[in-house]
Amino acid sequence: MTVTAEVAASHRVGPRRLLTLLGGRATFRLLLYGSAGVLVAAWSRGDFNRYAAAMGATGWLCMVVQSGPEKAALRLIPRARRTREQLAGMLRAILAHVPIPFAVAASAAFVLAPDAMVTVYLLGTAYYISLGCGMLGVAVHRALGRYTPDTVHFSLLGLGTLAMAGLAFAVPVRPAGYLAGLLVLSTMLNLVLLRGLPRTGRPPHRALRRVLAGTVVLMGTADVMSNAMVGALFVELALTSHASQSGDLYMMILGWGFTVSVIYTLQRIYQPRLSLRMASGGAEARALGRRVARLSVWMSATWLVLAGTALIGGLAGTRSLVALGGLLLSTLPVYLLTSFGIFMLENTDEAGLRNSAKAAVMALVAVIGLGALVIPLAGAAGAVYALGANGFVLGLMLRRAM
Repeated sequence: MTVTAEVAASHRVGPRRLLTLLGGRATFRLLLYGSAGVLVAAWSRGDFNRYAAAMGATGWLCMVVQSGPEKAALRLIPRARRTREQLAGMLRAILAHVPIPFAVAASAAFVLAPDAMVTVYLLGTAYYISLGCGMLGVAVHRALGRYTPDTVHFSLLGLGTLAMAGLAFAVPVRPAGYLAGLLVLSTMLNLVLLRGLPRTGRPPHRALRRVLAGTVVLMGTADVMSNAMVGALFVELALTSHASQSGDLYMMILGWGFTVSVIYTLQRIYQPRLSLRMASGGAEARALGRRVARLSVWMSATWLVLAGTALIGGLAGTRSLVALGGLLLSTLPVYLLTSFGIFMLENTDEAGLRNSAKAAVMALVAVIGLGALVIPLAGAAGAVYALGANGFVLGLMLRRAM
């Protein structure tokens, strides 16, 4: 058996492995949603809105440290031979060092001004940075052929999150204290992940560092921009007279994010095998990408017209969770379709990576611009409408790139 064949065998995803991985992630997500319900009952509406505004605005930072490095790990490490240990060691350094300054700043703010809104934002930032680094850590383990840490990490993270929510319900733990507890939990789990990951040892060659850095930036742009646009919409909502709808939007985004996370997880699970088979994009892959792009453009345009009509007809400013949830749920088909298109594009070649990054940046600009116009008039429903422009812009850019 060749080295490549051995690596391919270590990344074979059978039904048992797939269900185990999805089970760990599902445990975390479901317990996360359960903990949000506990917090709604434990806190006043004002406290929950402050918490939701901070979490919604800072959640995209998780993807900054996770997405690009994770995709780079799953793309480069399975294909590497002599540089596997060095690549894993450089990514391990992110997990070991990046969370430290954010945790220190958040801890200092918690000690000096535990009730200040800036403290809640700093704690949310530190927590999401730590959470993203943990997701990177399990991805590096997977890239090396070790899949068990993924399931264990997410299961413990979910149980710990629910336990913290129960504590907030049982005793008067306010948002800052709750987030401080989550930060401690994620930090401890990250320290466990560091064990078993190789260190860089001697300084890696400059060319290897450049390859890794370029791959991280280009492969991470799409997911970072996608999550940043959600955070920007929360900021825009918080600056309007509809700021009290932050909690409603946060609860709906949690549910919406569950389906998105399942698709994202499936893509990451199979990416090592895809990376081994697709060193460069072929005509067949590009033809499929063009079909996806055309369908995405038409579906997005139709949704924007229908959703805009619903807003004008009375959905603007709604406080109905059913109506808001239905509007958000209707964006999923296009969102998942364009996500698949981007996934295909960024796994073709270097030009595909650059084009996927450009498309993500253009989509971010479009969503933020549309949000600035619609959110002051329509509140949380307007934020969802602005999010729907993402698929339209991505589809247009994908058509040009493919």
